[in-house]
Amino acid sequence: MKALSRTLERAAVILGVVALAGILALVAGQVGARVFLGRPLPWPEELGRLLFIYLVFIGAVEASVTRGHIAVDLVDTFGLPPRADRILDLGRDLAMLIVLGVITYGAWKMIPVVNTMRLPATGLRMSLMVVPIFAGSALMFVATILGAVAHLRGERRAITSSTGETIEMVE
Repeated sequence: MKALSRTLERAAVILGVVALAGILALVAGQVGARVFLGRPLPWPEELGRLLFIYLVFIGAVEASVTRGHIAVDLVDTFGLPPRADRILDLGRDLAMLIVLGVITYGAWKMIPVVNTMRLPATGLRMSLMVVPIFAGSALMFVATILGAVAHLRGERRAITSSTGETIEMVE
């Protein structure tokens, strides 16, 4: 389980770097075309938007694996006993699984609907904008299950504070 979580996190980080580099290259190319050629290219904006959608969901997967998402920790400050804390964490995971299940199912149903549509500048299929929603939410679903299983086994999962400080670490 730990190896799968680490692999998922590393893959998300690498893909995120590639997507960000692609966005940077597209923006630089678009600026260069405007400045040096005097005319903007029609397709970098569409590809940049597509890569940004991928980057958002890749980052969301990485945040799910490391528990780096923003969380309301008001209840955590009450100093609950370990059993109540475990139940609270499992309740959060269950709520996440329900939400992610709905998003994954909705994206899956939407892919064939928008697959016939094309992006105007590139001619790419519109479904390429829905695929990262499906894949990202499905991978977050898997990451949430892995985290819940680790928690049930008594392993503490990493929780990152808003300052980036690790509060708990996986054993």
